[in-house]
Amino acid sequence: RATAASPDDGTAAGRASHPVAYRSLPALYARLAGATVRSQLQYRWSFALYAVGVFCANGFEFLALLVLFGQAPSLGGWSAPEVALLWGMSTMSFAVAEALGGGFEKLHNVVRAGEFDRLLARPLPVFFQVMASQVEAHRVGRFAQGIVAVAVATTWGAISLGPIEVARLCGAVLGGAMIFFATFVLGGAWAFVTVDGSEVVNAFTYGGTTLACYPLDLFAGPIRRAATWVFPLAFVNYVPALAILHRPDAAGILPLSIDPSGPLATLLVPAVALAYLGVASLAWRAGLRRYQGAGS
Repeated sequence: RATAASPDDGTAAGRASHPVAYRSLPALYARLAGATVRSQLQYRWSFALYAVGVFCANGFEFLALLVLFGQAPSLGGWSAPEVALLWGMSTMSFAVAEALGGGFEKLHNVVRAGEFDRLLARPLPVFFQVMASQVEAHRVGRFAQGIVAVAVATTWGAISLGPIEVARLCGAVLGGAMIFFATFVLGGAWAFVTVDGSEVVNAFTYGGTTLACYPLDLFAGPIRRAATWVFPLAFVNYVPALAILHRPDAAGILPLSIDPSGPLATLLVPAVALAYLGVASLAWRAGLRRYQGAGS
């Protein structure tokens, strides 16, 4: 039976066995991703319609969010432009993670069909193969909708984005993408444990980005703590938004009364994203070792 104890399991032994392969992985991924994108662009009208459909679907969600402000002037002390900024940051981060992590999202189908053994037989890291198997370029429509939301926030409200705020915004999008991508990796690891746990994973991925669209001030203490230290959604956009908007930490999620506009709070975002990605990597390796093959 095929097992995870192969040279491409991502361990130190595997790296020693295939030093050339590991050094060439970035270039190889760029070639595979480029080939995938070019294949999707072969049907340009289909690609364009899909991207526009994703843009419009997210646009309706954004409009539904703004409808809430027709009934209330603010949500938890946050104005419509401020919530639009949260929504845009979360949407852009999730679009990047979804485009790169689609292979992990669909891994449960591969495992259930007994096709995962083929990845173990190839002289490349399994993690790399899964990541390179799906590059969903049409998610550019979701990313574009996030840009529109940020543009609406800055033009509609009195939100000024100087060079420092723009840098914080870009860093937040990158850090948020890492957090969402780590969640997709955790979902891939979950595929080794259950026959079909896709709905559980979707609750944390697509459900997580929906929760991140709203300020944490709206939620009760247990939810705020879970969204900070268990599933770190707070560092996707809420903590960076406090610095960009120069708001106090009303939810009280930052430890030791850290100033949300200070450099320490800014460094927390990449630190938490890297730590969460490390946890996801450990879970992936544990799940891969657990896999025992299709038995065929």
